[in-house]
Amino acid sequence: MNGLNIKYIFCIILSISFLASQSRKEQSIIDFIEARYSANTDSVRSFLDDDFIYYHIPFVGLGIDTKSTNTGLAVIGNTSFVDTNSILVNGDVIIMINDSKVNNISNYNIENIINGSSGDSIKVTYIRGDNTFSSMIYLSKHQHKQALESFIKDIKIYGERWFEYDLEILDIFSKKNQFIVYYEWEGILFENGPAYSYRSMEIIKTNTSNNRVYSIDALWSEKQFKDQFK
Repeated sequence: MNGLNIKYIFCIILSISFLASQSRKEQSIIDFIEARYSANTDSVRSFLDDDFIYYHIPFVGLGIDTKSTNTGLAVIGNTSFVDTNSILVNGDVIIMINDSKVNNISNYNIENIINGSSGDSIKVTYIRGDNTFSSMIYLSKHQHKQALESFIKDIKIYGERWFEYDLEILDIFSKKNQFIVYYEWEGILFENGPAYSYRSMEIIKTNTSNNRVYSIDALWSEKQFKDQFK
C-alpha cells in the first residue's frame, strides 16, 4: 500500500471520528451551516428563531453603504443600525477621500478603502445636488446586524453567485446553548475560475425553549475575504 492510499485512509478515519463525536445538537448546527451555504433557504428558515439576529464583525469606518457610479461612490444606506450622526446622507456622491479620487473604485463598500482607528478623521469631498462640499469626518466603530428575512435574502443571493463551493467543518465546541464553530469555505465564481477561500469562526446561540438559532456572532473579518476581489 503506497503512502497516498495510507494518507487517504487516515483522512477517512479522522472524518468518521469527527462526525461520530458530535452530539445531536452539534450535528444540528452543522446541518444548519451546510444548509446556509447551499442556499437552501427553506431549510435555513426552519433552523432560525423568529427573533434571530446575525451580528457581523465590528469595524471602524464611516458606517455607510455605497455603490460605485461613474462619478464616485454614492451613499445608499447606513450599515450599523444606529444613529451615526454622519454628515453624509443618502444620495451624496463621494468623489475624493483625503484628496484622492475614488471615481473608479470597484470595491464592494467604501469601508474597504478607509484605514484608521476610531477617533481618527479623514477628509471627504462629496457632491450633494449641484454643490460640492469637503468635510472632516471622524471614524467610529460600527457593527452591521441582520434580522431573519434580511439574512435569508443574502443567503439566496450569495448561493446563486457561486459556480461551486466546498465547505469543511474543522471543529465545533458546545456548552449548553452556545456553539463555537470553526470552518473553511472555498468557492469559484465560474468553471475553472480562481478559487476564493476563507476560514471562519462563529459563535452560534440557540433558544433553550425551541433549540432554534437566535444569534450568530461572526469572528472573522469579511473585509479579508472581499480584499481577494481587488
